[in-house]
Parts: sequence; C-alpha cells; structure tokens
Amino acid sequence: MISALHAKEDLLNDLKRLGIRPGDGIFVHSSMKAIGYTVGGPRTVVEALLQSVAERGLIAMPGFSTDAYFPPDLEKADLSPEDIEWIENAVPGFDPHRSPTSGVGIVAETFRTWPDTHRSAHPAVSVCLNGADAAHYASDHSLAWATGEHSPIGRLLNRPSTKILLIGVGWNRCTPLHTAETFAKHRRTKTRRMKTGGSKGKWVEEPDVADDVNRLFPAVGAAFEQTGAVTFGTFGAAQCRVCNLKDLIEFASVWIDRANEESGDRR
Repeated sequence: MISALHAKEDLLNDLKRLGIRPGDGIFVHSSMKAIGYTVGGPRTVVEALLQSVAERGLIAMPGFSTDAYFPPDLEKADLSPEDIEWIENAVPGFDPHRSPTSGVGIVAETFRTWPDTHRSAHPAVSVCLNGADAAHYASDHSLAWATGEHSPIGRLLNRPSTKILLIGVGWNRCTPLHTAETFAKHRRTKTRRMKTGGSKGKWVEEPDVADDVNRLFPAVGAAFEQTGAVTFGTFGAAQCRVCNLKDLIEFASVWIDRANEESGDRR
C-alpha cells in the first residue's frame, strides 16, 4: 500500500491553503518526484493549478529547450572546422510546437502540450502560459537579456496578483531571480550562442545574465524569507514556497546588485 496518495481535490485544497486564489497569476517551478504519488500524475497537477486560478487566472512555467544549442556533450576542441560546420547545420533549431522542454521537469513538459498553452519564441529560454491573456504575455520575447523587460516575466511584473510558486524545489531553480539580476546595475553576464529560425536558420550571439550555479540565489531567497514575505506549505508531499513576483524581484535586484558590487563578481 502506498503511504500517501494524492488526488486533484487534495491538491486544490493544498493550493487554497497556500493562498492561491481565482484570478491569480502563478509562475510555477515544480518537481513531480517531490509531489509524490498522484492519481493521474502530472496531468492532475496541471489540472489542479489551472482550476485553482480559474478563468481569470494565468499559469506560467519555463519552456526551456536545448534544440537551438550546439550539442553540449561535444567538445569543439576535439572537432575539425568541417565537423563543427556539419553539426551546426544539423542542429534543428527551436520549434515552439515540437521542441521539448529540457531540465524543467515532467509537469512543465505536460503543461507545454496542454490545450491553449502559448509558448514564447525565445530559442532557448521560452516561457509557456495558459489562461487569461496568455498570448499577450507570451509575445515579444527578446533574444538579448531573455528574462528582462521584453520577456514574459518582464510583462508579468505589471500583472496584479502574480506570484511565484516553488513546488518541491529551491530558490536555485527560481527563474525570476535571473530577472532580478537583469535589472541590477552590477550583474554577472555571459554570451548566449543559439540558432534562430529553425534548421536553416543562422547562429547568433546575445548578452544575458550568467548562470548562478548556486552562488547567490539560495542566499537571496533565504534573505527574502526573513522579511516574512514568503508563505510556506505543502502541495502533495512537496514543500512549497509562495510569494509575490514583483516583491521578490524588487528585493532580489537590490540584494544581488549589492552582493555583486561587494564581491566584484561580473562573470
């Protein structure tokens, strides 16, 4: 006998206890493993999330894909120029309908294919949205500074009652913290190289904030928790954190700016 079973009604009650209400917007990061055995699996999770915010609400999740990247397991130093050219020509590029998500979990992949889900057009770090005005929030995703002002997350900052929901994952998985660093004066940067326009497209290089690799994000999340602005609870068996999106980004942008200035870290 499985020690803990979860059905949709259980998950809906969990979301109510976490403060999720009809009309809310929620940017979700999740771990199905942490949620535990759920009747219906990730389908039930997605249904519960959408039902919890109702018709006036909006759910968003990362739609990150590797289809527009050079294969990460191949070392260019070991390849000839001819090999590199051949591989780059073979890279399929991003397709908003067919490119699977990568590294963001089965709930996000299930959500990607859900009826009426809209996906933004960034080749590497797209966002999937479903609900009221989803098409608007998915539009105009800048290649440069891909979590900044001209991105779905940037537009969600102006949407009332929009929250972050971390289900069984930590602050190190919280994409909007990259948005916070984008807005910081002192920010760590990288160059993102990706293929645009599908298999016959061209390769471009664009600036973006660097990967955090657990350097600042767990600490800034902990500092934000100390302000009392984070609600804790469970969703299934998963430990959860909920907070207001705009409040988090405004706090984290100042905190990260100060931390980068003090450390001199610009990588």
